[in-house]
Amino acid sequence: MRAFRHSVRWLWACLLLATGALGWAKRRLQRRPAVVVMALHRVLDERDYCLTNSLSGILLRRNTFQALAAYVSRRFDVVDASGTMPGPDSNRPRIAFTFDDGWHDNYDPAFRIARTCGIPMTIFVCPGLVGRNSPFWPEQVVASIRAARPEVREEEVESVIEELKLSTPENRERAIAALPLLSGRAPGSDDPDRTLTWAEIAEMDKCGVTFGVHTQTHQILTIVPDNLARPEILDSKAHIERALNKPCRLFAYPNGNHSNATRRLLSDAGFSRAFTTDRGAWTTASDPLAIPRMNVSETDVVSPAGRFSAAMFEYTVFWKAARASLANGGRA
Repeated sequence: MRAFRHSVRWLWACLLLATGALGWAKRRLQRRPAVVVMALHRVLDERDYCLTNSLSGILLRRNTFQALAAYVSRRFDVVDASGTMPGPDSNRPRIAFTFDDGWHDNYDPAFRIARTCGIPMTIFVCPGLVGRNSPFWPEQVVASIRAARPEVREEEVESVIEELKLSTPENRERAIAALPLLSGRAPGSDDPDRTLTWAEIAEMDKCGVTFGVHTQTHQILTIVPDNLARPEILDSKAHIERALNKPCRLFAYPNGNHSNATRRLLSDAGFSRAFTTDRGAWTTASDPLAIPRMNVSETDVVSPAGRFSAAMFEYTVFWKAARASLANGGRA
């Protein structure tokens, strides 16, 4: 069923391209004027793509990302999410690359590919989870379920993950503890689900990559009480500022969840920009502490044959951003 839906989306994207509708979306975003910010997570070679316990909604294959980066660098103005502002200073659609979570593959291959293509990157890390193997609970849950039920469908696993996201940390920990014990591969230096090390972060920082924070331990701020949310924000900011010896002003909400209360906490902490996963384009009307982004994963940008598709990419990024802006009354 997923393959069928993907084929239908690809045909629709090709029709939008052929009729000029994708061109309309890009022109509309230029007139706003707007920046389309992509929310990416992981870029994996084929071995790690097959071994990872991350769900497909946050994955890109190395070859796909390489083709995507080359296409974007040729056709659009790629801007730095940390330094740009929406405004009338470009004759081409503007797009920014951001990465959430701080996975090791943000360094190799993503950083190496982006640097070759001249693409600035912003990476949001969880300082308390830097340099660890499989530190995020969704991958732990997926590994446990797959160990017990190797043929389980991803839709079933996604349902469990989404339900656990709505739980308090205490209830989630109890539910995870009740799952079957993990088995299979032992985490090690070649674990595909490990996070960046501080040495890798320092190297990329010196090469111009911008680092923001994603809370200290990836807590969903709208679920935890203020007395837990506040240190998650403050500790992450202090931690990365000590590590890189520079101010940190950028934040990305785990799972994209934000509220008036969380935005006040970020403002009080001194953050100037915070990024959501709400669909839309970043315009002068956007709240700087609730900047929309377009999530991009493998099936969002490839054809049914598995090759990078310019039509799918522009449909996912520009068409959906323009439509979201219309639905929001032009506010984002």
